Amino acid sequence: MPELAKENSKAGLEAFIGYWYAVKNYANQTGELSVLSTLSSTGCQLCGHMQKAAVDSYRDGRWIAGGTLHLATVEMDWDADTSPHLSRAQVIQDAISYYNADGTEGRPSDAATNDTFVILAEFETAWKVVDTGVIR
Repeated sequence: MPELAKENSKAGLEAFIGYWYAVKNYANQTGELSVLSTLSSTGCQLCGHMQKAAVDSYRDGRWIAGGTLHLATVEMDWDADTSPHLSRAQVIQDAISYYNADGTEGRPSDAATNDTFVILAEFETAWKVVDTGVIR
């Protein structure tokens, strides 16, 4: 984790969000959740769904191509006296192709997306995402 992402500050939260998406990218590309699972609270339902999807993409030899996440912007109204902190992140995800272990198409591809997520994070001894969701 970058040193800045360990700080309880506006810059620290922004760095943490960047790190969280980088770790999420790794989980999506490998199905490995050991780091990602420590960065979200157990009460974050979408976080759990995202983790399950990452693991499912690699179950029984399956794999994906594409799907890389690009964090375009992060915005927040920082108030040091408020917790959790509310941020908004524009996340662009490349198209994803899904494959079975034998190389055949596992399911139809997902088109690229450009979504804005709300991210609620709080700092106790470290930052954790406590909730997230797509703004529609």
